[in-house]
Formats: sequence, C-alpha cells, structure tokens
Amino acid sequence: MGEMGRRMGKAANLALLLGATVCVALFVFLVWRHGLSYRYAAIMVVAALLSAGVRLPESLKINGVFVGVSTLFTLYFVEVVLAYSGSTIAPLGAQGWLSFPQDANPKVAADRIKTLEAGDQKFDTRSRLQVIHDLRARGIDAYPDVFPRVLFEPASSETIKSILLRNYEEFLPVAGMSMTTTVFCNESGEYVVYESDEHGFHNPRGMWKRQSADIITLGDSYTHGVCVPTDKGFVATVRSQRPHTINLGINGHGPLTSLATLKEYGASLKPKLVLWFYYEGNDLRDLDGWEKNSPLLMRYVGSSFSQHLIEHQAEIDQSLKAYIDAEMARAEAPVSVEKILKLQHLRRALQVFQERRSMEQGLPAELVEYLRESGAPAAAEDLQLFERILAEARNTASSWGGRLVFVYLPTWERYRIPELASQDRDHVLSIAKRLNLHVVDIHTSFAAHQDPLSLFPFRRYAHYNELGHKLVGEEVLRQLEKL
Repeated sequence: MGEMGRRMGKAANLALLLGATVCVALFVFLVWRHGLSYRYAAIMVVAALLSAGVRLPESLKINGVFVGVSTLFTLYFVEVVLAYSGSTIAPLGAQGWLSFPQDANPKVAADRIKTLEAGDQKFDTRSRLQVIHDLRARGIDAYPDVFPRVLFEPASSETIKSILLRNYEEFLPVAGMSMTTTVFCNESGEYVVYESDEHGFHNPRGMWKRQSADIITLGDSYTHGVCVPTDKGFVATVRSQRPHTINLGINGHGPLTSLATLKEYGASLKPKLVLWFYYEGNDLRDLDGWEKNSPLLMRYVGSSFSQHLIEHQAEIDQSLKAYIDAEMARAEAPVSVEKILKLQHLRRALQVFQERRSMEQGLPAELVEYLRESGAPAAAEDLQLFERILAEARNTASSWGGRLVFVYLPTWERYRIPELASQDRDHVLSIAKRLNLHVVDIHTSFAAHQDPLSLFPFRRYAHYNELGHKLVGEEVLRQLEKL
C-alpha cells in the first residue's frame, strides 16, 4: 500500500474513532436530558462497532468509512432541508392551532386550496402567526383565537386539568381575550379577523352594557362564526332581526363547555331564549374524547358550581396573554438541534410516505377514515351524560324564566357520503324531544335545498359558507316566530 493508502487508512481510523466518541457523547447527553432508556443502547452498540472497525482490513475500512460518511451527509442534508422548509407533511403539533390550515388534516386543506386556485382564485396561505406579525407591523396588537381545549394537560391516566391557576387553584376560561383583535381562521381563501367583546366572545362591543339579553347562543366553531365574515355568521343573521342577541359560542366547545358557558355568563344575562346549537359532527366526540375527563367541567352537571369567570376578566386576559405569548414564542423557536441529530424530520417524512393512502370515494382516505370514526355510534353512557347536560341547561334557563331551544346542525358528509354521517342523529333528537325542548332541525332545510353541497366552501369538507350560514340563520328566525 502506497503513501496515499496509508494516509487514507489513518484518516479512516480517525473518522471511526471520532464517530465512536460522538456516539458516546450523544448517549451521555440523552441520558442526562431524558433519563436512561433501552432505545439509547443502540447508540452504544454503534460506538462499539465503530471502535472495532479500526481493526478491519485497510481497503474495507476505507471504503466503509467513505460509504458511511457519504450516507450520513446525505441523510443530514435532507434532514436540515426538511427542518427548515416548513413542510406541510409534518402533522400539526402542540401549536397546531396557531398554524394554517384550520383543518386537523393538512391534506384536506391542500385539496381545497387546489380547487380554489384551479379557478384562478387566490388563497391566503399564510399561517396565523404570519397574519399576526403582519398586523402587528401595522401597529395592530393582534392575537390568535384561543379556546378551552388547548388549555388542558393530563392530570392522571384518566383525567385532565387546566394549565391555568388562580389563587393556586385550577381555573378554566371558556372564551378568549377581551377587547382584542382576533385572528380567527381561513377556509374560503381569506382570513377572518374580528374584534372580541368585553368578555372575549364574538360580538359587537358594547352589548354587555345592557346587562341582559333576549337571546344567547351556545355552540362550537359554527356558532362562533368560523370561517365567514363577522356580519355573515348565522348568529349575526339572527341578531339582524333580534338585536339583543349575544353569541357565547366558542371554537372547540362541546356539550360540557357549553353548559359551563351558560352558567358562567348566561345567568347574568337571563335571556328569554337560549339557543343550543348542536353540531352532529363532533359534539359527542368532544364529550367522550376530553370533556368528561375534566373533573372541573363535570362539576357543572347537577350542581350550582361556578368559577365566577364574569367577575375576573382582567385575570383571564392576563393568563391567556401569557399563555399565548409563550406558545407563539415556542412555535417560532429555532429548530431543535436534538431533533436534527435524531433525524426526527426525516423519520416523520418517511413515516408519512409509508402510511400514504390512495383516494377513497374521490376524497383523501384520511378524511374518510376520520368521518367514519366521528360518525360511529356513541357509547350509551355518553348519550346518558349528554341528556344530563342538556337537562341541566334546560333547568338553568328555566330558573330565570328562560327557555332552551335545541338547534341541530348537520355535517357536510350527510350530503356527500350519507353512510358516514352521525349514527346518533335519532338518539340525539329523541333526547331533545324527551326533555320537551323546541327542536330546530337544520338538516330538514339543507336536505330541501336544491344543492346542499353548495352550502360548503367549494363543495368540500369544511364549515358552512356564507350561503349556509344565511340559511341556518333564516330558518332559526322562522322557528322563533312559532314560540
């Protein structure tokens, strides 16, 4: 072997020993950072193999190091590109609610964006954070909407608790920050941005000065007004004829959170009518998936429990601001070196690639699977709990002479893939009727429409569009005339 061969052999030895040293250092760091784990043993195995590699024949050693270094360079080059590209193949993480799209599944949003752009229309693909920064650059102190579900963390294997404390006790705001420019959502191409009211709800400011209301509305994102302009939501349509209507609907609310909102804020307004908007797509899923696991929320059922939230708006604003500021900072933090070392972005991309699925019924298979799961029958105990919640809401409204009206909101799939629509429809409507509630079944109006899918953005899976909201609002007004 010539001089060049000997030099390459020494370089190979140095590379092998350096690699072994890096592996040992990485093992020590991970154990110090996360504690001992059997998974980290593989790192020490690699270190041992690299150390033993110095005894291999020169040609085999040199070629092995060349192949190994080339492979590592390629892997980490791809990892760095993925880490800094903001690729949408990554699932939404802890700060997913700060990101675009509004959808839990990016593929569904991408499909809708593609449909819009095919028609030569532009879709604002900025993240909420980008919209917020653009507004702040213009001197507007904007914040994203925030909702109760993101404030929970596990308390045990079976329970959850709010991360917020007041006087060293858990507390849970059920609305957002008050008097704040709020960046909401985007499903039709443009972001909805609104000014929250005195208690963090989606209402014109000043409505609370009267300290009463003729109508209040409860519900989730549909009631909140996602994703249509403020004056186009169905609550705004009701308010156009019934001006003393206050919207207490918030994105992500389920039955228990709606009951909590009624008790916290409805009791001070004492409305004649309480409109309970039930969305068949996920209300029971919210109840089963997280709400009933909160001991705090469960206290609202069958008791006079209250957090007296209406009296502590300043504390709520302060707590939510601190939380959102921290989450925004975390979402914008530099890419973690540890994640890059672990090739997390590349491994996630490979996982998504391996799990890729073909279209089903002309739709992303992930969406069809989600709809199938959300439409599956609820457990009997969840339906019983829902009836208890609805009865508590009825009794709460009755305590001041008010009346609870039940409004049933249908899903997109009920008109596109009926077999995947909620199988609990009849059970839910039976519960409402058994409680002697006046029922407004919006499905009847949608089904009678000549083209129900036209009531959704680009006929795709999403919330209602402006036309859909208008139809809901007008039907509710017609039904209210009968009361």
